Amino acid sequence: MIKIIKNANLPQWFSIEISDKLGFTDVFDEVQGRALAIKVAKKLARKEKIKHINVEGFIAETEEL
Repeated sequence: MIKIIKNANLPQWFSIEISDKLGFTDVFDEVQGRALAIKVAKKLARKEKIKHINVEGFIAETEEL
């Protein structure tokens, strides 16, 4: 699953994290702005064939975004 998390210290920055089937998490990228974070996450989801993105606690299918 791909997660988009707001940075606590810099409120305009969002961290994009990807977790694998074993539960290990990697920070993929950090971007400024929610729209850009969703755009990068959607592109990553298409590449990795992931169907869901977690945007600050809201889980959405990639086709809905």
